[in-house]
Amino acid sequence: MFTVGEFSRIAQVSKRLLRYYDEIGLLKPIRVDRFTGYRYYSAEQMTLLNRILALKDLGLSLEQIQQILKDNVSTDELQGMLLLKKAEIELQLKEEQQRIRRIESRLQAIRDREANRPINVVLKQVPAQPVLSVRTLVASFEAGLGIFDQIMLALPKKGNYGLRFCMCHSDNIVEHDMDLEMGHLIEAKSHAPVPLYEDLQLRFRELPAAPTMATYVVKGPLENIHSGYTEIGIWAELNGYRFAGVPREIALQNPQEADGSDLITEIQFPVEYER
Repeated sequence: MFTVGEFSRIAQVSKRLLRYYDEIGLLKPIRVDRFTGYRYYSAEQMTLLNRILALKDLGLSLEQIQQILKDNVSTDELQGMLLLKKAEIELQLKEEQQRIRRIESRLQAIRDREANRPINVVLKQVPAQPVLSVRTLVASFEAGLGIFDQIMLALPKKGNYGLRFCMCHSDNIVEHDMDLEMGHLIEAKSHAPVPLYEDLQLRFRELPAAPTMATYVVKGPLENIHSGYTEIGIWAELNGYRFAGVPREIALQNPQEADGSDLITEIQFPVEYER
């Protein structure tokens, strides 16, 4: 047996925590000396303590932990709870990393404006472009990226498919139920439908020609995309242009890095001269 101090050391928890768990009946010492009041613990109690600490780290309250211990939840069930918590934490980390990248990108945009750096918008004449695409409402942009993964799996690797593109047909920017069109630019004059999943299909169509397209190249992850739209907006106002259609995002280079830092995207926005 171990004194509370010794058990505290081998368990790597404080004596205060052990006393509290004793008070609420969560982890009672194996023996209490009736003359001195000293509490003693057994090495076998480490399993119970590890179970309690694991449940605590999963975010459960002490009341919930007591009930789970009472119900004698198995180790396999605990492992399942851990996997769910792991997925939740990984999603939170991903969202926080995206938030940080967005903040950094917007700060850089502020610095660029303060430094009066030139706006590198290029005007192009874009002919009608055949594409193989799918248009659907997606719950989130992450869901849209999942459709891109499905497209990659559905198309033969040796097919003559060009750059990936995305268009948001929603009237305004929304976080949910976005009307997205995604697919590939192609050279063919026709193409049979390609099934994806459920009732979604890639279908052949032709993007209309744009006599005047304001374009801007953005380097870096998708969190940087907003900077390109900002630059085009400032340029359009300064030069007397107005928007005349749905913008297109063309992936000139698909990302290989996990954070998408090597992505290169060209934003194409149809414009008309109004002065």
